[in-house]
Amino acid sequence: MDRQQRRDLKHDKFVDEIGSLSTRARENQRLLLTIAAAAVILAVLTYGIYFYHSTREQKAQVALGTAIETIESPLLPAPGAAPVTGAKFKTEPERAAAAEKQFKDVEANYAGTDAANVASLYLARIAADKGDVASARTRLQKFISDHPKHVLVAGARYSLYRLRIDGGEAPQVAQELQAEVAKPDPVLPADSLLALLAHAWDAQGNSQKSKETYRRIVTEFPDSPYAIDAQRKMGPA
Repeated sequence: MDRQQRRDLKHDKFVDEIGSLSTRARENQRLLLTIAAAAVILAVLTYGIYFYHSTREQKAQVALGTAIETIESPLLPAPGAAPVTGAKFKTEPERAAAAEKQFKDVEANYAGTDAANVASLYLARIAADKGDVASARTRLQKFISDHPKHVLVAGARYSLYRLRIDGGEAPQVAQELQAEVAKPDPVLPADSLLALLAHAWDAQGNSQKSKETYRRIVTEFPDSPYAIDAQRKMGPA
């Protein structure tokens, strides 16, 4: 093989290598472009989903605000009395019925939003006011189970304890509350637990224990929002 042939072979091999590298580079380029395109699409989808949920939550909060305004609106004054700003309803049942429909609309139209979860708590309150304790308990228990870290879960727990006490479970609830009070990290603040415990003793007709519990609230938690009521209920020392 002469020198020229060897040169030609080297040249051909070089061309082949370059061609192979170029092919792999183009393939890698296509892969990179595909990855980049996928990343852009994912980013757009993520933003779109976020925007959708954000917008949906905002709409839900507006609807929730309207329902809360309804349930908290003043009643129309008696004939001849001074007008009341914002009053729309003559009676509490009429107002509650209107608010109930609005809360249910929030729950149905915006399921999965924080506003819908809060609407469920208001519906539990409305159900309890109407005497539908079973429905109220179901809603409260579901909220506690589904949202153990929610900022309103303490209120839901408190309301559920109250419903159970008033529903005839005072002895059982009293035992549960005593166990919670003894824990280093109870499910509710200690003054709230003591207020519930005193109510449970009252429901059982045990005035001695209820007074002792009210006294604990006044003594251990003088700045508690329950302290004034506890002072009144425990009577003279």
